[in-house]
Amino acid sequence: MAWDEYVLKLKKKGEKILASILETDRPSLKDKTLHITLPNSTMKVELERAQGPLISYIRNQVKNSFVDLSIAVNEEVAKKYAFTSREKFDKLVQKNSNLEKLRKLFDLDIK
Repeated sequence: MAWDEYVLKLKKKGEKILASILETDRPSLKDKTLHITLPNSTMKVELERAQGPLISYIRNQVKNSFVDLSIAVNEEVAKKYAFTSREKFDKLVQKNSNLEKLRKLFDLDIK
């Protein structure tokens, strides 16, 4: 809950890039460490730069000064994100095959 609250706080402050990075993965808690896996090292560097206020906020919210953050990079995770219009459409078709039927019915092109 504290993680989600911090993301919302970032969005309200206009820090959408960092908020987006934090929303990339749902952290898991093992012992007293939050573990998050990101799809690339650029995101990891950005999160490492901003982890001080994040950890302080979470420690304060959960009232535990021993909470820590572990950031891993797994490039395979990037495959689950759609970047181009075609990839986005294909992801949506996986969820609802009727979209492909509509595309063909109206002779639509995906660029």
